[in-house]
Amino acid sequence: MARQALGKGLGALIKRNDNQKNAPDTTEVEADRVILAKAEEIMPSPFQPRRHFNEEQIAELADSIRERGLVQPLVVRRVDGKYELIAGERRLRAVRSLGHKEVKVVVMEATDQEVAELALIENLQREDLTPLEEAEQYRLLQTRFGMKQEVIARHVGKSRAVVANMVRLLDLAEPVREMLDKAAISVGHAKVLLQLKDDAQQEHAATRVARQGLTVRQTEQLVRTLLNPEPKPQPAEPVLPEPYAQVCRKLSDDFGTRVNIALKGKSNGVIEIPYAGRDELVRILQMFGVDAQL
Repeated sequence: MARQALGKGLGALIKRNDNQKNAPDTTEVEADRVILAKAEEIMPSPFQPRRHFNEEQIAELADSIRERGLVQPLVVRRVDGKYELIAGERRLRAVRSLGHKEVKVVVMEATDQEVAELALIENLQREDLTPLEEAEQYRLLQTRFGMKQEVIARHVGKSRAVVANMVRLLDLAEPVREMLDKAAISVGHAKVLLQLKDDAQQEHAATRVARQGLTVRQTEQLVRTLLNPEPKPQPAEPVLPEPYAQVCRKLSDDFGTRVNIALKGKSNGVIEIPYAGRDELVRILQMFGVDAQL
């Protein structure tokens, strides 16, 4: 299958099998191509990116099928003598919910990579995927089929940056991924939170975003604060009472170096006489009458 055709969705795959170079891009097929297959024997696609299905929508689809029949057949391929679904997961679920034993299908030939790409494209066109489902499918195409992000981006009609940023969502801490899956935070929030490499810190920030309803801009400010916390203010040195300060100034003049008195309570303290180098220490000791050979 020509790679550029993948972006056209299911119609491109059907057209490839028909060898109709000038056929219109459509998912409709001729009636004589449709066969009946046992609904319970159709295997789900291992490349289906969606993990969540809206049961209410499936029930509505079942009502429509009950009234009008299955207008668009499922698309399947043969794998190990069985039928494996390529497209039509919701339709298959709706048909099964109605208790139908057989369902209309069209059998196609497709490789694993073609099915994986097609599943992603079809769901993106319907905007059915959650951000993480989309990200997982991009990573599947990368890891299993060795596709580069530039190629994936071209096939799905997105920029490489979009694909790369979506894949990065899979690096979120598990609790944060759950928040994203439940739409407690948005993709915009998640991208900002990725700057926090510590999982616990990331989860704490995401929880705060969800609870306080922070905007993306407010989340950016929160992350900046967490990454660059303001230094804790140092406790101010206690002010020395003036009589003690006078003694310090007098001793400093006498010893030729700064002398300090550090109070350690109401009546205790320490007299500190700093020195710079051996010679100065010897000089100070000599003023105390100590002749030391250091």
